[in-house]
Amino acid sequence: MTFFGALGTAVQGINAQAAAIGHISDNVANATTVGYKQVNTLFGDLVNNKLLGDSKNIDSNRHMGVVANAEFGNRRQGTINRDSSTTSIAISGNGFFPVARASGIDTATGEPEAFETSLYYTRLGDFRLENSNRLVNSAGFYLQAIPLDPGQTAPATGGVPQDFVVDTADIDPVETTQVFSTINLPATALVGKQVTTGVGVVDANSEEQNFQVIWTKTAADTWDITINTTQATPNSFGPVTASFLNGTLNALTSGDANVTTTAAGQATLTMTVDYGAGAQTIVLDIGEFNGAFDVTATSGTTQYAGEDREASNIALSQNGLRGGEFQYVSFQEDGQIIYNYANGRSRTGGQMLLANFPEPDKLDRLNGTTFIANGVAGDVVYGQPRDPNSDTGVGSLVAGALEASTVDVAEQMTRLIVAQQAYSLNGQVITASDQMLSRLIDMKR
Repeated sequence: MTFFGALGTAVQGINAQAAAIGHISDNVANATTVGYKQVNTLFGDLVNNKLLGDSKNIDSNRHMGVVANAEFGNRRQGTINRDSSTTSIAISGNGFFPVARASGIDTATGEPEAFETSLYYTRLGDFRLENSNRLVNSAGFYLQAIPLDPGQTAPATGGVPQDFVVDTADIDPVETTQVFSTINLPATALVGKQVTTGVGVVDANSEEQNFQVIWTKTAADTWDITINTTQATPNSFGPVTASFLNGTLNALTSGDANVTTTAAGQATLTMTVDYGAGAQTIVLDIGEFNGAFDVTATSGTTQYAGEDREASNIALSQNGLRGGEFQYVSFQEDGQIIYNYANGRSRTGGQMLLANFPEPDKLDRLNGTTFIANGVAGDVVYGQPRDPNSDTGVGSLVAGALEASTVDVAEQMTRLIVAQQAYSLNGQVITASDQMLSRLIDMKR
C-alpha cells in the first residue's frame, strides 16, 4: 500500500540524511587536519518495482526513495601555508606522496620491523626524521623515495619509490688537488715588489692547511712565484719564473726540481706536499698562456698597467672540502632530499617522486589523508615534480609548507542545517503515515 511505501521512503530519507550528517561531522572534525580532503554527499533517486506495461507516469512506480553516496574530492587543492620545519612539504597541483605503513613496530626501539607490501598515497607532508632514520608523517606513514649515492644528483630514468633511509653518517673530507689563481700584476711595479695571496687547503685528515702564493718582481715583465706550505714537507716551493709579453703570460721556468710546470695551453705548477696526513699532490692553475683578462674565469694571470702600481683581480680558490657531522635533512622544491652538515656542506641524498592516477577521486580512502590504489582509479604513474619534459601530470612542490584541509566550515554549517531539516521532515512523514494507518485500522473496526 502507499502508506507502507511512504514509510519505506521516509526511512531511506532518514538514513541518507544521517549519512550526510556523518560526512559533515567528519569534515568539521578535520577542518584543521593537514592534508585532509573534504567528503561531500550526493543523493541519488531510487525507483523500484516498476510495473511492466504501465505508463511512464510517476504513479506507476512503487517504493521510490533515496540513497546517499559519498563524493570524494581527493584531487581538490587545499590552501598552502608556510611551516618552519625543513621536512615539511606541500603539493601544488596533481599528485600524492607515496608512503608505506609499518607491519610491525619494535617495542623496545619504536622502530618499524617490516613494512606492508602495498604502497599508500597521501598529501600529508608534515614529515619528520624518526629513530630509524626514516621520514614519517603525523599519520604514521613512511615516505618512499629514490636513494642516491654520493655524487649522484638525479636518479636514472624511471624508477619506483622504495623504503628510504636517511644516511646520517659524517660526510668525508675531499682532499685538495687543485688551487686556482687569478691576478693582474702591475706592469709599472718596481723590482722587488711583492704580492702575497693565500688560501686554506684541505688534507686527508680534514684539516685546513696553509697554502701561500708570493709574486716577486725581479725584472721588467718578469716575476718569481714562491709557494709557502707552512709546517709541511717541503715547507716551500720555487722560485718559478713567469715572463710576460704584451701583458699576457708568456712562459714558466721552474728553478725547483720539486715543481713541474707546463709550457703551453693551461699554465700550471704541480707539487707534492705532506702536511702530516700523507703525500698530497696539488696543482696550482694560474690561467692560460697568452690568455687575455677574463673576469668570469676561475684562473688567469695578466700584467697590465694600473693607476697605483698595485695588483688587481686577485682571487685564490681550491677544490678541497672539509668533512663534517650530519646535522639535518631538508627538502627542495625539485624533490631533492638534501643532507646538511655542521660545516656548511650539503649533498643530495635522495629524490622524491610524486604519484598520479587517471582518476584520483576514485581512490579508496584509508582515512581522510591517506588513500589506496584500486582498479577504478587507474594505474599509478610516477614523476618528478617540476619536470617540464614529463607527461606524468604531477604538480610542483612547495618546501617548508603544508597543505591545509579543504574543508570550508561555513559551507559545512549550511549543509548541516539543510540535512537536519531534511531529517526532521522525513521523521514527520513517518509520523503522518503512522497516523493515517491508525485511522484506516480504526475505520475497519
